[in-house]
Amino acid sequence: MKKIISLLLIGILFTACSDDEKDCCTTIDIGVSIKYLNKNGENLFEIPNGLTESDITISHKIDNEWKKYYKGNLDYPKGIMAVESENGAYLVIFPNTTFVENNYSETKIEFSEYDSDILKTEIDKSNSNEIVTKVWYNGELKWEASKNKRMFETIK
Repeated sequence: MKKIISLLLIGILFTACSDDEKDCCTTIDIGVSIKYLNKNGENLFEIPNGLTESDITISHKIDNEWKKYYKGNLDYPKGIMAVESENGAYLVIFPNTTFVENNYSETKIEFSEYDSDILKTEIDKSNSNEIVTKVWYNGELKWEASKNKRMFETIK
């Protein structure tokens, strides 16, 4: 009887373990931090009548169409988050992860009906991970994986 129980335990241990790396972990690292400044170098999130999170919406380019982003079940349903830190206030954008072409996605940041900017990201989707590796803002490369923090400043 002891041999049967031992064999059953060994069998269960072998079938419960898996070498499949996809079972391990998922890393989603896509947030892009942007500090918006005016021509005088003032942070637009810190001045009177400046920007607020409620002023901004984002749209994702999917199947060559811009689709307004809103997911009510998420912590940040608009796909953005205003953050205050010792280095000043900035906006974190969670960009589109649906590819427009190759490994690239596009997100439109809308400040008003007439004012918007385009955030283009290169995303590595290997194994079960999603990691932004390059960021362009209005066509200008602003960040790549060799830099420390995925953050940049732009004049608005």
